Amino acid sequence: MQTETETETETETHNLLPLGLARSALPALALAALPALALALAACGLADPGEPGNLVPRTVAEDPSLPGIELAGTRFHAETFGDPANPPLIFLHGGPGGDYRGLLRLRPLLEDDYYLVFWDQRGSGLSQRHDADDIDTDVYIADLDAILDHYAPTAPPVIVGHSWGGMFAAAYINEHPDRVAAAVMLEPGPLTGALFEEKKDEIISIDVFSEWANDFLWQQRFLSSDDHAVLDYAPLIAKDHAQPAYHQSETDPEPSWRFGTVAQNALYADGMPDGIGTWDFTTNIMAFPGAVHLVASELNTVIGVEFQERQRAFFAHPTLSVVEGAGHDFPWTHPDATAAVVRQTLDQIAYGE
Repeated sequence: MQTETETETETETHNLLPLGLARSALPALALAALPALALALAACGLADPGEPGNLVPRTVAEDPSLPGIELAGTRFHAETFGDPANPPLIFLHGGPGGDYRGLLRLRPLLEDDYYLVFWDQRGSGLSQRHDADDIDTDVYIADLDAILDHYAPTAPPVIVGHSWGGMFAAAYINEHPDRVAAAVMLEPGPLTGALFEEKKDEIISIDVFSEWANDFLWQQRFLSSDDHAVLDYAPLIAKDHAQPAYHQSETDPEPSWRFGTVAQNALYADGMPDGIGTWDFTTNIMAFPGAVHLVASELNTVIGVEFQERQRAFFAHPTLSVVEGAGHDFPWTHPDATAAVVRQTLDQIAYGE
């Protein structure tokens, strides 16, 4: 394993239409709560949930022992695996606000032949936290520019994006079709706001009487929502249960370190002014000359096979594969099938198919 400690800055900015979709439906629930528990704990001499590390893991800004790299005016949690001389694969996790932990089962299946770059996006996972004013679409695009400049400076890499990460990949190549060799989009969410509006009722579907919703709302009676750590803790309660139609595993749940709620909300606001999806990541995407491999899970009834068939039409050179017996979290539950799709895409590039 190689850890990153170098420092580099990137100041280039870009214009891009707004983003806006998270895998989680939690923004539909207001994070309004009382600070009673924090006060009670303080009175009893117990740990304050607002202190770094007490409620959720510390970020790279709070724990210098974590692998990280300084780029674009922030510090990212990042790890690389494999030989840097091999073809680079840049991974984009879901969310927005998630982390790359659920993608790590792909590591042993790919690191012998490729140079793997895992990183938590700005304000997400174990990366440095930022206020909402420091996060928008342009900033995320500039961050990915910096990542590519650092880890793939000599040749365009392959981007592998899951869920929101697939949307992020589309947003990037829509702006920079010359900077990426190929893209593997693992069940991306809607690539246009219009598609999101069409599927909104299915994507954001919450049973307010479910056990997880009860737990989520109960804890908000005690935890203040004005602290990043508390905001990041709340979604973890519902992460595996909020969207049953996505058929994510309950026996082998995808793990995560922590959730970047502020980052998610900032990107929602950027892409969904007045609650209406306005983004369009397809305005220039037909100009992308590289291979695009869309992957759908067999069991997801919201953005699964039928939905990805529709999104396939956005691209000039698309391929669609289906992971049988899997739900939306298939990179974690079905890593062999996922890695096989990545290798197939790399073979297309190598042999010019």
